[in-house]
Amino acid sequence: MKLITFLLFFVGLTLQGYSQNLIDLTLRYSAAQNRYEVYARPTFTQAQFNWGSSQVSIVTPATSVSNTAFTVTSYFGGSWDDASQVYAPLSAPGSDFHGISSQGKKVDLVANQELLLFSFTLPLSVCVSGLRLFVNGGDPNSGATGMQGGDFTNVIYTTSISQSQTNVFQMVYANSGTSCTVCNLVAPSLSK
Repeated sequence: MKLITFLLFFVGLTLQGYSQNLIDLTLRYSAAQNRYEVYARPTFTQAQFNWGSSQVSIVTPATSVSNTAFTVTSYFGGSWDDASQVYAPLSAPGSDFHGISSQGKKVDLVANQELLLFSFTLPLSVCVSGLRLFVNGGDPNSGATGMQGGDFTNVIYTTSISQSQTNVFQMVYANSGTSCTVCNLVAPSLSK
């Protein structure tokens, strides 16, 4: 009985530790760099994390962005490319969808420290407010009207020693839409 209790305890610790190895994503606009930036924030620290095939999808306002692929610059997590696009589908006529994908590459991760995966610019390097990351389970899936079978789900795979792939993407954060303005409000001084 003690052996069974010990084994269950050990398996529980292993699963608990593994389940905490997740990665969150965010998108923001850098006015200083004149580009959009996608960051990963891991819940764990690991040197040489085996970042596998991945997709991070961007949703844009359909009427504000031309129907062309983004110019992507890769930093970490492999070579990123705007591999698939769907423009103003009937299921979401006000939005365009861009699937930015990578085959992955090993990377050092530090818990709760953001890592710049890639940046991109829109055609003519214009800034458009309201870009955000795709919301898994909330935005149209591949079977939705007009999505042309395109799956824009955010995924980050890692490959274990046994060669099994696990999706470690957890969620998007601060995803209310990018802003192109820098707001530096200064309170007026009061005098008597």
